[in-house]
Amino acid sequence: MMTTPRYTLVEKPNDIEKAFKNFAEDERVAVDLEADGLFSYRDKVCLIQLAGRAGITIVDPLKGADALSGFKALLEDRGVLKVFHGGDYDIRLLKRDLEIRTVEIFDTMVASQLLGKEAIGLGALLDEYFGIKTDKKFQKANWSERPLSKEMLEYAALDVSNLIELAGILSAELKEKGRLSWAEEEFSLMEEAEPPPQKGVSSYDVKGAGKFTPRQHAILQGLLEVRDRVASEWDRPPFKVISNKVFMEWAQRPPKNRREVIETKGASRGILAKLADELLESIKSAESLPADRLPKRPQYERRAPLTAEEKKRLAAMKEARNKISEELGIGGGLIINSATLENLARLSGDEAKELLDISLKGWQREAAGDILLNII
Repeated sequence: MMTTPRYTLVEKPNDIEKAFKNFAEDERVAVDLEADGLFSYRDKVCLIQLAGRAGITIVDPLKGADALSGFKALLEDRGVLKVFHGGDYDIRLLKRDLEIRTVEIFDTMVASQLLGKEAIGLGALLDEYFGIKTDKKFQKANWSERPLSKEMLEYAALDVSNLIELAGILSAELKEKGRLSWAEEEFSLMEEAEPPPQKGVSSYDVKGAGKFTPRQHAILQGLLEVRDRVASEWDRPPFKVISNKVFMEWAQRPPKNRREVIETKGASRGILAKLADELLESIKSAESLPADRLPKRPQYERRAPLTAEEKKRLAAMKEARNKISEELGIGGGLIINSATLENLARLSGDEAKELLDISLKGWQREAAGDILLNII
């Protein structure tokens, strides 16, 4: 069954402020955001969808950027439960751009994982519980464009239309399985989520450049830096300026003049013409760098191979984890990931016990702590 939810679109600052005040009276509010990460240099909140007792409201923050104080107050109010689906990205984005620390969270995707569901996407859950079929065609839409089409707004509204009811159903299922406290621990941890730090561009992060010479890395690094600056100025994702593939070809066979730059396949001729002189200057600068100033490969600590005893310990822990996973019906990586198991396998005695203690969340300790402790 396809469904078209009713919604109210608010765009004027006064209307936006009133909408947030209305939701502050609710005990539960469904929240979702739409951003434009595929269409701008730095993703931003382009749409806010809320659902509560009075229905669905879609807020346009691009037209009411100065009227969002009520949104901050709502999300930071511990008297209101905020229901998300896969809200980790949204919560980090809100903290980074609007300095909002979201509290009192229920995440239907996290709940689904702890219930052992194989299909945890919102579309799959809406189909399972409500028989609602969804269309994913706007998942990668440009949410910063205006005006938004009626279809896009309906798609956005559907993301919150059944979240509160879904949260109630999943909460009851978690309680029945004795896992509601597990979910509540995960939700509390989501409150502490921090946006990732800004990271500069590096040629050593480009897939396929691992075997480049230092000189080739110098050329690639210079090109990446030019592109990053231009992408920031033009407010578009770097890959929509010039692709890594083109830069990798140039790093190995640098163009010598404007004609060779402009005639390169796989990039916009107009962009290449506009940036040709700057790109050529970057290549020339990298080609003339002294050997002692060429980029150096990041050094990572090489770990010794596991000993026979450590391998035995790791295999025993993986076997135990997989057995617990099968019994609980949830993914083994959710209980404890393989990287942590390897770190545990390399230790013994009190060191291993200490690492196990700090590595496990409370619910993981309840599910697997004693069994793993007996092995190490």
